[in-house]
Amino acid sequence: MKKLFLIALGLVSFNVYANGCGGEYQAATGTCRIIDGSGRQILYNVPPPQSGNSTPPPKKIIYHDVKVPSKFGAIAINEKAGAVAASSNMPSIAEAKREAIRLCESDGRYAPCRDNGWVRNGCIAAASGKKSSKFQLFNGIGERGEAERLAINHCNKAKAFECQIIVPETCSLP
Repeated sequence: MKKLFLIALGLVSFNVYANGCGGEYQAATGTCRIIDGSGRQILYNVPPPQSGNSTPPPKKIIYHDVKVPSKFGAIAINEKAGAVAASSNMPSIAEAKREAIRLCESDGRYAPCRDNGWVRNGCIAAASGKKSSKFQLFNGIGERGEAERLAINHCNKAKAFECQIIVPETCSLP
């Protein structure tokens, strides 16, 4: 009985890739659907088996680009009060700026705030520094892991002192 089970299992597993697909075979259309490592869908036609021809014809690969909406982030500031706030993962620049201003003015003491920078599909951070005994804000905009370093670099290049991160890196990624 065990031998019969193993033989049946072997026949079933042998037939899994008999069509040459390696993915989801759609018999009605004769196509094979594979999702690659980046999430793109690849479709190609699987030719019917031909007798006597050992070389399979080349496979046509069709790529489908998936449109992913952009995400936006912004920073708002009130320089006189020293207030700063950031928004992230908003669907538009306008909404990102509006949300950052709303967060900056949230308790009413820091109004009016204004937008001071934005990012699309990236990361943003802010550093503060003193220059001529005035509070100044320096943005850092870049890829993940770079924004805080860039903000501190901008602060140092402006010859400000006591540079420190006041808005940690926040990313707006699709």
